Amino acid sequence: MENKLPGDYIAGFVDGEGCFYLTFRSEIRHERPGKPKYYRWTPYFAINIREDDREILEKIKYTIDCGKVYLLNRKGPRRMAHYVIQNLDDLYLKVLPFFNQYKLRAKKRHDFELWSDALKIMYRIKKNKDRCTVEDHQKLFSIREKMRIFKSHMTRGYKNSPVIERLTL
Repeated sequence: MENKLPGDYIAGFVDGEGCFYLTFRSEIRHERPGKPKYYRWTPYFAINIREDDREILEKIKYTIDCGKVYLLNRKGPRRMAHYVIQNLDDLYLKVLPFFNQYKLRAKKRHDFELWSDALKIMYRIKKNKDRCTVEDHQKLFSIREKMRIFKSHMTRGYKNSPVIERLTL
């Protein structure tokens, strides 16, 4: 593996190929009495490119020092390589400072700024060992809706959206 990549190079690459996600998931715990439903927010950062360019993802991973590179099984002539970081500590302590230092310059910077706000809320909740309040859910939902503007493939809407009334326990 060559030396680490320059931060500005990675920022430019992410401007074109990267994505900052904020997802909302609901899960039913079948093993628990009453099969309760749990809700959670998950931030992640990803880059998807053709498999034959996988080496650049490995170098980005080496430079940022976290995440995983996978090959995606996909129908068609080209397989895709996928670099993803989902660990909240890595996102907050490594990815956030990296892109604060090496600024994104295209419209992806707006997406990153919104994602950063959401990440800070989620990290605060984790650090304080709190539960996500209704206000936190509302803020995160609002941020996710604003992020839709910067997602070119988000015409289908969201499968899971929090119903704020259900979240009050």
